[in-house]
Amino acid sequence: MGKPKLPLELSPGVALGSLALRALLASGIGRIHLVVRPDDPLTWLQDLRESSLHAPQLNIVVCEEASLGMSYSIRAGVDAALSSLPVPDAVVIGLGDQPFVTAAMVRRLLVVMEENPGLDFAASSMRGVVMPPAVIRYTMYKALRGLKGDMGARKLFASPDYTGEIVEFGEEAELLLDVDDEDSLGQAVRRYRQIQGWR
Repeated sequence: MGKPKLPLELSPGVALGSLALRALLASGIGRIHLVVRPDDPLTWLQDLRESSLHAPQLNIVVCEEASLGMSYSIRAGVDAALSSLPVPDAVVIGLGDQPFVTAAMVRRLLVVMEENPGLDFAASSMRGVVMPPAVIRYTMYKALRGLKGDMGARKLFASPDYTGEIVEFGEEAELLLDVDDEDSLGQAVRRYRQIQGWR
């Protein structure tokens, strides 16, 4: 979009990135490593960083190579998780530009993993398209760190080397909207207004 997306507002005072982050915070997962670009002003999470409740859970990870592709951001996040103690046996990959993902959706993926300890991952799907949020077990950490360029984890989900479950959210699929351009931003603004009961 030519500018940082996460500070963009869906309504006055409601930043795009803050909604996805609040969903992750409410899902009950542990430490959250927020991978951001060097030019991100971080205004979209200022109130959460100042919150005594949420601030200890947040770790800002500046990825200098973020503009070179998704793989660099994934690697930065995984490296941050691996450097924390205790080292997690799984990570959740979520996108800051998916403002309508809910805590319940993330918890559903976590339950799938808890009930199926042999799975390497559980990922979301919208009309057959696999996407974040996803829960990825430690068995895939090396593969995540080996991603190149603009390659996300989707390629790994299709690999016969790993076993996973794809959760199709059906009627909830629109909640997986990913804001990538002006058109999808406009769609997100309209949807947010609908959710809030605005005309």
